[in-house]
Amino acid sequence: MSETATVKTHRTGTAFELAVESDGLATLTFDLPGEKVNKYTAAVLDELEALLDELSRRLDVRALLFVSGKPDIFVAGADIDAIAKATAEEARPGVLRGQAVFQKLADLRFPTVAAIDGACLGGGLETALAMDWRLATDSKKTQLGLPEVKLGILPGWGGTSRLPRILGLTAALELLLQGKTLDGKRARRAHLVDEVVPKAILLDVARGFARSKFGTKKRSNTGPGGGPERVKPLAPQDRILDGIGHAIVFSQARSTVLKETHGNYPAPLEILRVVEDGFGKTLAESLALEAEGASRLVGTPVMRNLVNLFFRMEEVKKETGAGKGVTPREVARVGVLGAGVMGGGIAQLAADRGYPVRMKDIKTEQLALGYAAAAKIWQEKVRRRRLSKTEFAGKMSLLSGGLDWTGFTTCDVTVEAVLEKLAVKQAVLADWEKVSREDAIFASNTSTLPITQIASKARHPERVVGMHFFNPVHKMPLVEVIVGEKTAPKVTATIFDLAKKWGKTPVVVKDAPGFLVNRILAPYLGEAVRLLLEGVPMEAVDHALRAFGMPVGPIELLDDVGIDVAAKGAEVLSAAFPDRMPVDPAFGKLVESGRLGRKSKKGFYLYDGDKRTGPDATAYADLGLAVPGRSPLGADAIASRCVLPMVNEAAFCLADGIVESPAKLDLAMIFGTGFPPFRGGLTRHADALGLAEVVDSLKQLADTKGPRFAPSKNLLGLAKAGKTFNGQE
Repeated sequence: MSETATVKTHRTGTAFELAVESDGLATLTFDLPGEKVNKYTAAVLDELEALLDELSRRLDVRALLFVSGKPDIFVAGADIDAIAKATAEEARPGVLRGQAVFQKLADLRFPTVAAIDGACLGGGLETALAMDWRLATDSKKTQLGLPEVKLGILPGWGGTSRLPRILGLTAALELLLQGKTLDGKRARRAHLVDEVVPKAILLDVARGFARSKFGTKKRSNTGPGGGPERVKPLAPQDRILDGIGHAIVFSQARSTVLKETHGNYPAPLEILRVVEDGFGKTLAESLALEAEGASRLVGTPVMRNLVNLFFRMEEVKKETGAGKGVTPREVARVGVLGAGVMGGGIAQLAADRGYPVRMKDIKTEQLALGYAAAAKIWQEKVRRRRLSKTEFAGKMSLLSGGLDWTGFTTCDVTVEAVLEKLAVKQAVLADWEKVSREDAIFASNTSTLPITQIASKARHPERVVGMHFFNPVHKMPLVEVIVGEKTAPKVTATIFDLAKKWGKTPVVVKDAPGFLVNRILAPYLGEAVRLLLEGVPMEAVDHALRAFGMPVGPIELLDDVGIDVAAKGAEVLSAAFPDRMPVDPAFGKLVESGRLGRKSKKGFYLYDGDKRTGPDATAYADLGLAVPGRSPLGADAIASRCVLPMVNEAAFCLADGIVESPAKLDLAMIFGTGFPPFRGGLTRHADALGLAEVVDSLKQLADTKGPRFAPSKNLLGLAKAGKTFNGQE
């Protein structure tokens, strides 16, 4: 408030508070009661519209400042629960309603300013886009974006119409099609916000900024009604391109979407269509096209699967991993044992979140490798301007290491990432217990060895738990939290909480061979190799599964994981499940010939540095095979042959109590293997196929290919009863 201005009128509603000062500055504060975040419901839109109608009639208002009353939240968007339950027909009135309310905001005769701190997503950003100026804080929690595409929908309250007019076509498409978010500084560089200020002074700066706009003209990109006399349909950078230039931009964007999604996701293609059809038209015409496109996407199977995934992720945020009433310990300092590439990745992850990390290895060169692995990740962020050089130096300073146990007496949690041999892990655990505090936690990153066996000789087995990361650590979202027979609930809760604080999605699994993800993945990879032995070219196998929606094909994945690592995992699982997971000698032949995959630059594929260049035809000779010709199987048959064994193994895992529920299993497979989110997860995919059809297909494969395909009793029972994994009959 200025020195002379006083509050002239004040109105408090349910979700909004409106204060108008004597000098004409109106401040509208959004603070939805009973909720941690601000979100738009039908009732909230009604209240906002009434306030905007009042403001439009007032002659004493000279500028409007829109702020949030919640910490670290501007507006999180629309009510996802309402969207999830709607059909296309039911969605259209809601889309038009939101557009109409935000247009009233844009039509106000005086300048409008959004003061943004915290999450400004979806409908929140569409609110800000309908205003003349946008200020944001430099807080790490300030994120601006339109993530609707990740939910299988499009921004229907002006997002696809206004964003290209403000950012330009290319920059807008990048945000719209990828659902990317920008922090305040990056938003400023993109011209999405006008100023970036420290969080502590946002309101003071925003008030002064709004007052500086008294009597000025509104910006053309938010003029009344979207008419051509007030709305420039193109951003400045797009006006220099001719029609051919615009066509090229859209063509390239469409090619990229199809290459990345194989057409499995309708939302990005619909966004492209809406933006292209509305490009160069008035805002009103563009909004009409946007409403049609938004309505078409609501209620589709892909949307429902993606929204369901969103809800499952939200549930994880509220869970402890060990039941109600179990609280995690505070973790201030972290140790990492084994400082190779994996250990360095774990150390980088912890330090990136502000945790001091002490690394230990038995070789100096391995410590150097750990430091280098961490530095490489941050250096890439510096190159992409996601991190300053000063911030990079600060993060590196959180890492320290040595060949002895110095520093580990102060570590609250130590993550072990040493050689995958039981005796080695047990010896390391015994040495750690000699120097660690009595309340410290030992978390093993083992991918195959049972936690109960690792802890069997420990003095305090209750402090031992599994914390299984997936490679590369900084990219793969899943962490399996593996509970041994004697693991204390508080230990489980602490590691579950720590994984979330490190930005990961944890799933608690039972201690058993292969745990969850690797156990389900093993028959998938094994079947892919058997297809090669039957004469299917490796590129045909990989193409089929990429078309199915997997991020990489199974043969490519074997190269990425390491053929030797996969071979060792296959041996462990074959010993546990010999009928379903027999070890094929193909793995051994490849390892003996020095084909370890990407890390040795020699696997199923050829490599130029880190780049995969194409199939290595000589790999067939090492397998005792001739180079195959055309594939004897089509893509659908190949995909079915690899995926159905995963469904079957998932049924075995659920029957064995490896994971709490089909929903948790789906979450693990999506975030641990990249199982296509648009299919909702492995069990939801099986439900969509129909479990009776899945059983019939498995029986046919069992008759022709062997007993490894025999359906589980769990699957047979569900199919016979006409039930599904996820409970709908």
